Amino acid sequence: MKHTEMIKFRTDRKLLLAWALICLAPMALIAQQEEVRVVKPYTPTLSGAQKIELLPSLNEDIDFEVPEIDYTLSPKRYESQFRVEPIRAARMVKMPLERLYKSQLTLGFGNYLTPLAELNINQLRSRDGTLGLSLKHHSMNGKVGLENGLKVPAGFNENQAEIFGSRFLRNSVFEYSVGASYDSYVHYGIDPSLDSALNKGDAIHPYFTGQAGIGLHSMHADSFHFNYDGALEYYYFTHDFNQTEHGAKVEFDFDKALNVVDIAGDLGGKFFGRSPDWDTAIGNQVHFWINPSLSKGSSQWRFTAGVNTHYVIANDILTFKFYPRGSFQFNMVKQVIVPYFGVDGYLESYGARHIVEDNPYVVPGLTVKPADHKLIGYFGLKGRFSDAIAYNLKASYSIIDDAFFYVNDSSNVLLNQFLVEYDDVTLGTLHGELTIRPSDSWKFFLQANYYSYLTMVSLDRPWNKPKVDIRLQARYNMGDKILIDAGIYAIGTRYYENFDPLSEETLPLTVDANLGLEYRYSKLLSFWARFNNLAAQRYYLYNNYPSYRFRVMLGFTYAL
Repeated sequence: MKHTEMIKFRTDRKLLLAWALICLAPMALIAQQEEVRVVKPYTPTLSGAQKIELLPSLNEDIDFEVPEIDYTLSPKRYESQFRVEPIRAARMVKMPLERLYKSQLTLGFGNYLTPLAELNINQLRSRDGTLGLSLKHHSMNGKVGLENGLKVPAGFNENQAEIFGSRFLRNSVFEYSVGASYDSYVHYGIDPSLDSALNKGDAIHPYFTGQAGIGLHSMHADSFHFNYDGALEYYYFTHDFNQTEHGAKVEFDFDKALNVVDIAGDLGGKFFGRSPDWDTAIGNQVHFWINPSLSKGSSQWRFTAGVNTHYVIANDILTFKFYPRGSFQFNMVKQVIVPYFGVDGYLESYGARHIVEDNPYVVPGLTVKPADHKLIGYFGLKGRFSDAIAYNLKASYSIIDDAFFYVNDSSNVLLNQFLVEYDDVTLGTLHGELTIRPSDSWKFFLQANYYSYLTMVSLDRPWNKPKVDIRLQARYNMGDKILIDAGIYAIGTRYYENFDPLSEETLPLTVDANLGLEYRYSKLLSFWARFNNLAAQRYYLYNNYPSYRFRVMLGFTYAL
């Protein structure tokens, strides 16, 4: 009994001791808490370990036999479940052709009594050829104020009629035309120092032209065929049916690409027949030329070399002219920067008809000697930055003999007609073009030229030749419904031969701003308006010839 109690006491004592330890342990842990401050981040390090340098080796020789494997493949066809189903054939539909109309009539009228009438009649689509008729009348009948304060009748009257057509052959097209024109111009620019004016009937000079021509050109799709273009033209030109000129021109151009080089040529001739009764200065002329050339190139460069040979027969004297011709261009940056340079030369002959078309105020029956462009050297840059922007910059140097310049006829006291004077000159020219087409609706075109006559032998100035001319054109097409066409033309100062030492001998800068509007009511009918010389400036065409001021014309176009 006593022994049992002793054992129980010991057991209770142990439990009590354990309970005390459990209760006092947290208090001991709380008493041991201290504040620890970290001076720098903990950086663990490893003590250097001794590496075992044991490299692999191939010293062991193991002999083994490669087993021989013999096998065969037994092909077996796999039966697929693929079934071929027919596809319905695509149906080809022809592109719709735009409807054509047989004729178009244009009528308009403007201030200064300015009527306009045009009629064009054309054959519809045909596999055999084309046939058409064109009629036109345009005239101005108002008065112009001169520097002396007088208002004199001015203007012009132009009438044209032409029948033209073509015939489609197997690999070529045959073209033909026949027509006539009757034009008259008023020589109203009398000397402003005279206090008088001409009657309109005394100042009118009529010109009649009858012409016909045929042509034949190839229609091959590539340059490896023999491509050609030939034409024969004849005209009858007369002033008041008294002074008559017969003119003829024949041309034949060809080119063909060979394996090594490309060959090309330009052959032709002109004939001017005039009566000795009125043309005692130049007489009949025969001018023909042969200009062969060779070229070689690739997508990166192109080189051309040739000669221009010209022959002129005048007054039973044969004159031969020879000019070297060559050009080279290459891609510095493909299609973006394309430098080019070259040399050229030619002989240019003129008929009386050409002179009147260039200056309608010349003395009737004026004939001009051929101009000899002895040497033309040029270089430039061209290219396009994108499909919307293209440019061309060019500088040239020319040596020209017998260049002609218009001067007032001093033998006529009215000074209202022009003759020509000749000189041998060297001419430097700067030319620039810029085309911007940001979209199909907009198009901008800028062209500028600068002329510098470096040397002149006999004349003091290049009479009636500008130093600068600039042309700016902008066009806008709003859904093929509204069309706007605006332009600015500028001609720099020009010298004229002065017979009065007290007056100014230069014509001032000329700026002519124009605007055209068209509203297409339908495919058949459209209305239009044209505004010329918006600034109402009185600029001069030639010396003593002031222009009309602000002009407007309204009209419509109807397709029949």
